[in-house]
Amino acid sequence: MKKHSKDQIEATANSIMQHFIPKDAAEQKLSFHFTIPPSSNYKVSYEKDAKGNWNFVAYEIDEGN
Repeated sequence: MKKHSKDQIEATANSIMQHFIPKDAAEQKLSFHFTIPPSSNYKVSYEKDAKGNWNFVAYEIDEGN
């Protein structure tokens, strides 16, 4: 499995993050899983700052089952 850089993972996550923003405006954290083809799976986490912006805070490789 190809390993991607943090920058690649963050850029990909940022490009699709809008689809995962919680409907509840009070939520302060979000996370979601995605795949960079052909088979690199990641879980990313975001936290909302005081201004209401979502900031990338972490990622992990999702090995699956």
